[in-house]
Amino acid sequence: MPNGLLSPVLLLVQAAWLLAPGLVLGLELVRRELIARWLVVPVAGVVGAVFSYAAVWIYLADVTAGTVYSYLTAALAAAAVARLLARPEDRLLLRDVDVAAPLILLYLLTLFLVTATFGCTLRPELHELNEACHLSGLTGDNVLPQFFADHILDRKPRTPVWDWQGSARPPLQSGAVLLQNPITGTDLLRNLGYHTLTVLLQVLVVPSVWALLRCLRLNGYRLVVVLTMFLFTGFFVYNSVFVWPKLLAASLTLTAFALLFFGRPARSMWLLAGFAAGAAMVAHAGVAFTLLPMGILLLWRRYRPSWSHVGLIAAAGLLMQAPWTAYQKLVDPPGDQLLKWHIAGQWQPAFGTDQRTLTELFLENYGDLTFWQIVHNKLTNFETLFGRRITAPYLAGPGPMGILRGEEMSFVLFGLGLFTLALVVPAVPALRRRLAAVLDVARLKIMAIVAGINLVIWPLVLFGPGHPGTDPTIYQGSYAMMALLFIVLGAMLTVLPRLVTNLFVAANVAWTSLLWFVGVWIRHHNHWSYLVLAVLSWAAVLGFLWYAARRLDEHEQAEPAEDVPVEELAVAIPRPRDRRSARK
Repeated sequence: MPNGLLSPVLLLVQAAWLLAPGLVLGLELVRRELIARWLVVPVAGVVGAVFSYAAVWIYLADVTAGTVYSYLTAALAAAAVARLLARPEDRLLLRDVDVAAPLILLYLLTLFLVTATFGCTLRPELHELNEACHLSGLTGDNVLPQFFADHILDRKPRTPVWDWQGSARPPLQSGAVLLQNPITGTDLLRNLGYHTLTVLLQVLVVPSVWALLRCLRLNGYRLVVVLTMFLFTGFFVYNSVFVWPKLLAASLTLTAFALLFFGRPARSMWLLAGFAAGAAMVAHAGVAFTLLPMGILLLWRRYRPSWSHVGLIAAAGLLMQAPWTAYQKLVDPPGDQLLKWHIAGQWQPAFGTDQRTLTELFLENYGDLTFWQIVHNKLTNFETLFGRRITAPYLAGPGPMGILRGEEMSFVLFGLGLFTLALVVPAVPALRRRLAAVLDVARLKIMAIVAGINLVIWPLVLFGPGHPGTDPTIYQGSYAMMALLFIVLGAMLTVLPRLVTNLFVAANVAWTSLLWFVGVWIRHHNHWSYLVLAVLSWAAVLGFLWYAARRLDEHEQAEPAEDVPVEELAVAIPRPRDRRSARK
């Protein structure tokens, strides 16, 4: 296992490779006043996702061409870094708190989570990634993207892994691994390089959460309170280090959300939102539960785009989704194991033996139930949302602490933790009035509506109960919904007295640090070159969050908010049909 001191340098290289071209684009969009500054890093994530997705198809076509593509993108990233450092206007924008703070947090958090993971192993030496203490006790889903990338490199992409077809899981994270194959494909850096890159992909949700909190017009203190509490939850910690690409999909969905509902109504923004939504679907299709209510809300007159803009969104989304759907149906069919499992209630471990379609299985399995059995199943699904005591899985270690970690990862109320206390705010008139004074309530309601619709349709669509995979646990649904719930409830919590809010933050940080880190590290094999870096980066994250709050408040005092409410833009910038009537 490589020395932990390699981690900071490796992370810097991989982050620049993934994000630098997108940062150039994001800063250019800021200069043209098309996006707010807090969207620069999320937009860079979308560009990195598009480059990664392209790698899948180029490597599938020809591995040699894919290798050339990897080196070309590395050269492009190096040129982008050189430009960012050489141009004074780029350096100035990079120092802006809404660009610099998400970037620095992205780096520090990824470094902390990677070193915390590699600092503790079940054996004296780590040979396979899931021999790390944090990654024990669940499944191997976190390494499926690596296996699919390996099979593409071996020119055998249809090779199954365990009971899964390669086409059963969306390929975006595999594309990022292929993009950086000169690093992730080496024997020395196979585990560390893969984990560093994929943790970085999951932590991209943090700049997206930052952007939506800025859209709510929270001051620096309140924004950092919500962000700190979110970062120190079991939900964020575990799903960042156990790198099934669900937080990556959430990040891209939240970026699309910000562009669609709080961005400027320009053609380029609709196109970018379509790419973000499409990239989210080819990262993890669970976010469909959040994209659906977003689409429903866009039908509302207040937010409804013109038909030409709808065409741009659809074209960009289809450009991302259609190739993968065609691959599933034509190259490695049927590619719908997860749908058959979750929606039709049919687990198929031997995926080649049952030739029934999703529709046939859906009708057959629902046809075997009475109306009241179906009602019972759906009510049970809703009950599961509130959590229940479990005996498995033990996450990141055995015993009561392993069960507590499993409950936080599985059930919505356990996962939200202290955030659920925000539900008292609407019931208290004084707090409700204060809410309107400290943030944009209209925007908060939009986020709450999307999360609420998601929370309702998710248990209705899943077959359940029965096999654990058909129950509405957190990891079966949309992580974008969870992120929106954290944002909405966290923003509401900030209207409580500051002393109470500070106690909540301290309790969240202490609980998660003990349960998910100290409690995992003890009684195992520790690697101090990683653990020392983990402790230092933990302290750096907390220190930088405090500093970012001060800088953000100073920034807001010096400059007015740069985004304009959607309703004002609708008046200021007429849609095409309004321009025609104006000319008449």
